[in-house]
Amino acid sequence: MAYHRTGPSQAIEIEQALDDPRCEQCGDRAYIKDRPKVRYIDLPVFGRPMSLLWRKHRLYCPNPDCQVTTWTNQDKRIASVNAKLTTRAAKWATKQVGCGRTVSEVATELGCDWHTVNDTVTVYGQALLETDHKRLSRTNAIGLDETKFVRTDNHKTHYVTTVCDVENHQIIDIVPSRKFTEVAGYLHAQPIKWKHHIRYGTLDMSPAYRAVFTVVLPEATQVADHFHVITLANRVLDTVRRRVQQEQTGHRGRKNDPLYTIRRTLTRGEERLKDTTAQRLAAMLKLGDPNAEVSLAYRVKERLREFYRQQDPEQAKTMLDELIDTCKKPSMPTELQRLGKTLTRWKQPILAYHTSYLSNSITESMNNLIKRIKRIGFGFTNFHNYRIRALLYAGKPNWRLLHNIFP
Repeated sequence: MAYHRTGPSQAIEIEQALDDPRCEQCGDRAYIKDRPKVRYIDLPVFGRPMSLLWRKHRLYCPNPDCQVTTWTNQDKRIASVNAKLTTRAAKWATKQVGCGRTVSEVATELGCDWHTVNDTVTVYGQALLETDHKRLSRTNAIGLDETKFVRTDNHKTHYVTTVCDVENHQIIDIVPSRKFTEVAGYLHAQPIKWKHHIRYGTLDMSPAYRAVFTVVLPEATQVADHFHVITLANRVLDTVRRRVQQEQTGHRGRKNDPLYTIRRTLTRGEERLKDTTAQRLAAMLKLGDPNAEVSLAYRVKERLREFYRQQDPEQAKTMLDELIDTCKKPSMPTELQRLGKTLTRWKQPILAYHTSYLSNSITESMNNLIKRIKRIGFGFTNFHNYRIRALLYAGKPNWRLLHNIFP
């Protein structure tokens, strides 16, 4: 109807055409009582904020027997009830924030405050995620991993669990805890058809997550992440090194101690060492490890790495069995004996790598995307906002469905 401009502010005024309005209760013809103007935040035009003045129609029913007296026409195509943004502006803001922009940046472009945009994004984002059913029904492998949610002076460290679609590289959901009961409850609440479709479950050697897969998805093959298995071997190697170092020198590591100088070299792959580095490693072990305990731990770690490079599953199983038997020998250091017991408990999930060739690295990478959202938002204390923002950014929603959503 009109265009208004006052200084930096600009607005477009509209009014809908009514064609024989009727009372929804009794069906009698309704009449216009008033035309109130309602201001909404609309899409920016040429980089400048724009408002929409919607001249609504307040109608009344002349039928004295009708329980409905007056009402105001609503149209979700223009704006939802009690909304501050127009529908098109709300959907635009949801996609902008969901693709990685900050809420404050989008709010500045729209010419409104932070809370208005954030509330809109959570409403439309939640509606989009609930509508996009195909996002959850196309995977046969999921991964579980924890990530830190919040840690401030007023909050203790709170961890959440990321449920990841390992096959399609996307986040399925975020559970507000890493405890068995909450994570198992979430998976148990999923459709039976979806749970029967899951063939593999990847995890990082967490007893809680292993119990979740065992109880809720017993038919799924558990796959221990190979990175965490090698990390465990490196941790055992470092424990042996520190103990031997303490026994030989009587103090913690110093820069001139033989074992301390090679602490990082020990964790590197043997095939990646230069000749001079390998010679230096052998010399330092000979000098600081008289009983060859560190050397044994180093050999065990390298043998475990060879196990993961093995292509034949049967040969890999034989190699792992031999490694476990070696670690369990009474003559081996106690740290390696404990490692042998751990490998025995996790034997089947470790062997499953050679039949599935899956790992939990996809879940770890999704957690990195979540951390990017946390950096953009300067941290979160509200889990609902955190979950919606993370799923919009790393959950790969079908943005085309947003055009048909009117919450």
